[in-house]
Amino acid sequence: MGLRRLTFGDVSLLVATEPRFIKKMRDRGLWPFPPPPPPSTPSAKTLNVKDPVKSFASEEARVRYEKTAHLEWYHTIDLGHGIVTPGVFDHRPIMHHYPIPERLDGMRVLDVATYDGYWAFEFERRGAKEVVALDVECFDDLDLPPPVKAKMTKEQLAGKTGERFYLAKEFLGSKVQREICSVYDLSPERLGKFDMVHCGDLLLHLMNPAKALQNMCRVTSGFAMIIENYNETLPLNTAQYMGGQHECVWWQFSYGTLEQMIRDAGFSQVELLNKFKMGEKGGPAWMPHAAFRCTP
Repeated sequence: MGLRRLTFGDVSLLVATEPRFIKKMRDRGLWPFPPPPPPSTPSAKTLNVKDPVKSFASEEARVRYEKTAHLEWYHTIDLGHGIVTPGVFDHRPIMHHYPIPERLDGMRVLDVATYDGYWAFEFERRGAKEVVALDVECFDDLDLPPPVKAKMTKEQLAGKTGERFYLAKEFLGSKVQREICSVYDLSPERLGKFDMVHCGDLLLHLMNPAKALQNMCRVTSGFAMIIENYNETLPLNTAQYMGGQHECVWWQFSYGTLEQMIRDAGFSQVELLNKFKMGEKGGPAWMPHAAFRCTP
């Protein structure tokens, strides 16, 4: 899911989006953004099994891709063999905005709220000795408002979050370890400490972002990279409560609030390395982000 700004006349709304919602709005003529470009590889529905598509590197790659056709990917991940997942967000073209070290050789790294695993696999590619990908087990474990959960079926709540991660891990031959653990339960006693802790676009989705930051600080032995969305229109140290209006967004932070929350979590040094804007794949870059390097 992501955030989009919708404008109806003089009214502007910040909303959480998911593919099914976008389709409904676009079908009704209410979605102001153009659809993203088609994925670089065709969906399984368009494949001619008797005549493999030339864009695939091999028949094995075509068969593997068919496994992914039913999934709604959040991250765009190059799986090799000519396969690129059709994720909502593609970080590859904007990688230069993320001030993460080019090499992580010998480091133990934690990726908080890994989801499809894009960043965890990227850290492994950059030479990290060990990468732990943290995530909750199922959708019932997410910080969704109770009224939203009440509308979901038991099957939906029990839906596993790691299907895409494990598929990508298999394709990449990765050794990244996925750890089922809420950021609220993160502790040195449970997972030890890490040379680098990474957290991106998570805090706005949490009921208690301050607690999450405190726990991340506790497991950081080297430094943490915290890259988060903030609202340019909010003044000074303010935050806007969004929990009653959106399915998965609890807060909008001003830049000052975001920086102060990180400091209050126990990080003694908080250095702003970059500010940039990003958006969904194929759409405008309108979501302001701040990238911090933080040391305990």
